[in-house]
Parts: sequence; C-alpha cells; structure tokens
Amino acid sequence: MAETFKRRAPSQWGEGGALKEEILAAAARLLAESGREEALSLRAVAREVGIAAPSIYLHFKDRSDLVATVTRRAYEKLVAELREARDGGTPHTTHSPHAPHTPRTALRAMAHRYCTFALENPRRFRLMFGVERIVGPREDSPRHPVWLVLGAWEEALAALPGDRSGQVGTGQDALLLWSALHGIVTIAMALPYEVDRRGLIQRADDLLDRIVAG
Repeated sequence: MAETFKRRAPSQWGEGGALKEEILAAAARLLAESGREEALSLRAVAREVGIAAPSIYLHFKDRSDLVATVTRRAYEKLVAELREARDGGTPHTTHSPHAPHTPRTALRAMAHRYCTFALENPRRFRLMFGVERIVGPREDSPRHPVWLVLGAWEEALAALPGDRSGQVGTGQDALLLWSALHGIVTIAMALPYEVDRRGLIQRADDLLDRIVAG
C-alpha cells in the first residue's frame, strides 16, 4: 500500500515563523523517538510536517543546522527554568518547608526543578542527554549548549556565602554537583516503575547537604 502524504496548508505571507517552529517540533519528536541523530532525515521531517523537503532549506542550511537549533532550544528552555527557580521560588524542602529565600535555598530550588523538569519532559530530556550524536570536531565543543547548563550551576554556587566566586574550584564544583544530580535523576528514570517524585527530591536534598555543607 502506498504511503499517504498529508500536505500542510501553504503558509500565508508572514507565517514563515510558524512553519519554522513546526519543523523544529517535528525534528525534536523524531530525534527523541529514534535516539540517533544519524537516523534523522530532512525528508522524514518534511513528511512529518506535511511539506516538501526543499522547503526546509528556506529556514535551515542543512540537517546539522536543524539539529543544532533543536538542541540549543532544548537546553535554553532548561536553563531558563533553572534560573526562574533560582530567582523566584523557595523550595518546600524536607528540612525547612518555610525557609527564607537565600542563595542556598535558591540552589536547592534549582536542584528540585532539574528533577521535575526531567520527569515532566522525558522526551526533551532524552533529546538533550540521550540521543546518539554525530561526532564533530573537538574545537566545536565549547560552543555546545550543554555548557549553558553548567554556567547556571556555576552562577548559583558563586552566589553562596563565602565569596566562592573567586575560588578556582567553583567551575569544578559545579560540574561535580550537576553530574551527581544528573546521575540520580537518570537512574531513577531508567528503573522499570513509576518514579517516586518525593523520594527523588529527597535524594537531591541529601546530595546538596553533602556537597555544599556548612
């Protein structure tokens, strides 16, 4: 049986931005489903959106440009939510449910949001951390948006009492903290049963108490 093709209604003048968003959303879905960047084709993305493949080139240079944009969007969304948690809310922790907003509670709020972000957005989380990527030149590594997330943790640690901003180890501390938290979240999501959200948050609290004690 021939494969049916659902053609998207042509964009009206000024609607190119909407089509670009549809292309990005379709690419993100396909990447998360396949788990392999190499498996993504522009033809498949176009079919998902309901357009001809050449239309994608009106918005993206090539597949690499499309994947890079999808990836950066996902990381920027996570960083925005981490900073919102840091700046806006006080987490209801098991230690002090009504603690005032301080650099420590801000860091705890970020950790809590990292956990809930992963649980609430499993496909986006997989898109960022679980897709098998095409290996590029090493000199491109500093431009990868993963470093935006590390920067958010560095900012939060630098704000802690004791003027850590001048310490050489701040960046390394941030990497160790994030790596440990990410490991806790990833293990919890890999288990073959529903994640205990309260238990996950408690483990995040315990981690922070150990790493940034005192």
